[in-house]
Amino acid sequence: MASSYLLVMFLGAVTAVEVLRPRGVPLSKRQFYEENRPFTCLDGSGTIAFDRVNDDYCDCKDGSDEPGIITPPDHPKSPYSYLFSKCPSHTDCCDTTDEYNSGATCQNTCRELGRKEKESLQMLAEVAKEGFLLKQQLIHEAKRGLDEKQSKVTELQLSKRASEDAVEALRLVKEAAEKPEKEAKDRHLKAWEEQQAVIRAEKDNTKMAEAFLRLDVDADGLVSAVELQAHTELDPDADGMFTEEEAQGVLGGVETVDTAAFETIWSSIKEKYLSEVTVWVFGPSEHWFIAVCTTEPASDHDSEQYPDEEVPEEYEDEDPDDEDDEDQDEEDDKVGRPPPLSLGLEKEISLDFGPSFEFAYLYGQCYDLTTSEYIYRLCPFNRVSQKPKFGGSETNLGSWGSWSGSEENVYSQKKYDHGTGCWQGPNRSTTVKLTCGKETVVMSVSEPSRCEYLMEFTTPAVCQEPPSLDANHDHTEL
Repeated sequence: MASSYLLVMFLGAVTAVEVLRPRGVPLSKRQFYEENRPFTCLDGSGTIAFDRVNDDYCDCKDGSDEPGIITPPDHPKSPYSYLFSKCPSHTDCCDTTDEYNSGATCQNTCRELGRKEKESLQMLAEVAKEGFLLKQQLIHEAKRGLDEKQSKVTELQLSKRASEDAVEALRLVKEAAEKPEKEAKDRHLKAWEEQQAVIRAEKDNTKMAEAFLRLDVDADGLVSAVELQAHTELDPDADGMFTEEEAQGVLGGVETVDTAAFETIWSSIKEKYLSEVTVWVFGPSEHWFIAVCTTEPASDHDSEQYPDEEVPEEYEDEDPDDEDDEDQDEEDDKVGRPPPLSLGLEKEISLDFGPSFEFAYLYGQCYDLTTSEYIYRLCPFNRVSQKPKFGGSETNLGSWGSWSGSEENVYSQKKYDHGTGCWQGPNRSTTVKLTCGKETVVMSVSEPSRCEYLMEFTTPAVCQEPPSLDANHDHTEL
């Protein structure tokens, strides 16, 4: 009844600045009474469900859960003593008319309550007015700053495109100038490679003929399996026993081959063939003699096999043009990458700073609140952190996520997610509630639920222009 009676008295004031809060809660403490979260006693003596606020039963030692109780003058200290006083149902009406039959002695406090309420409303309206003026200034500065940054981004983008065009033009000129020289070098290299191929083929044929003559021990124009057995390096299984059957297999399954047939098997044996071997000779005195010979593999990979096959000097070292191309590629990469300044500006102007860019001034800024234990830091468009006051590592309480206010005013609240994980719990997160204020300040930090933080933050950016209280007529008849 008291709240409805006050509503009649100060209708003009309430319409000027409407502040929704539970019955009996002063404006200075409205942030502690949020219907969507548990209520914590102002003295810290306990936490209760919000529906137990103003339920005519004191759960808190300081009685802060019963702000609607108006304590009579004979029980000014404790709501506990009041509940068992002469006003058992307490006074809902400030003029005590609801206690007409209780025998209670209570004072009519309507005028005093109305005066205090009006003063609070006037102070709130004054803060809102000054905050709104600051907001208009912030909007003006933000729009001017964002216009300048957008112009700078456009300038950088145009400069980047101009650089890309210039690099492309230089590349085309370079290619046109180098094309005749490159074509001449390619022709020269191709002719040289063809010449070397002919030389290698001739040398290979020569070595093949020499090998045939060495293998044809009896000089009958044929290489037999028996003659081939002397070259154990050609043994397919390399077991030290080069049999006649294995030798025939090397010759293609025949006992002898002539020069024409030898050409077909040369490619398969030339890697293993040794031009000279150790030959066991049976002399007349029936003693074995060893002819010690030097052997060399007839391999195409021998660096001394074709000494004349040298790469021309212009092809020995890395082509200088390749270095030029690498330099050009590196330069192209530099041109293709946007400068860091451009990236930073593009990120900034892409953020949601509110319908009139009123929150733009918060970008890149941080605000601290120091408590008895911690230093809390809010960087509005970055993250929230907590650091022990007397040394220790910093804890991330959440990174900037999105605006999370109601549909009517989405910019009244911010959400920060994906903070440091709690032990056997979720990642920390923070909700920041924005209220109107002349200054940009972190007012309070609490932890309503484990690993979920609530931060109160005042800023002129959320202030709305209030109607003038003087424009409404005071109700003086009461």
